[in-house]
Amino acid sequence: MPYRSGDPTVDIEARIETSTAKAYLIEPTMGTKEQVWLPKSQTVQMGEPDDNGNRVFTVTEWWHKQAGLDEGS
Repeated sequence: MPYRSGDPTVDIEARIETSTAKAYLIEPTMGTKEQVWLPKSQTVQMGEPDDNGNRVFTVTEWWHKQAGLDEGS
């Protein structure tokens, strides 16, 4: 379910641990500290990294829930 213009989105801060042709392995800075695969098709926008390598990702709300990142928000 790739992002379509107008779909709800969520911003998360995370660091990229590694990437493949289709996904990023990220470690969110808030909430769960578990690494999770973020499909590039679910990434709407990706900011520049800060001094610690963290960046803000705008992702689909659907993926955010599927990944379990909305728990405890």
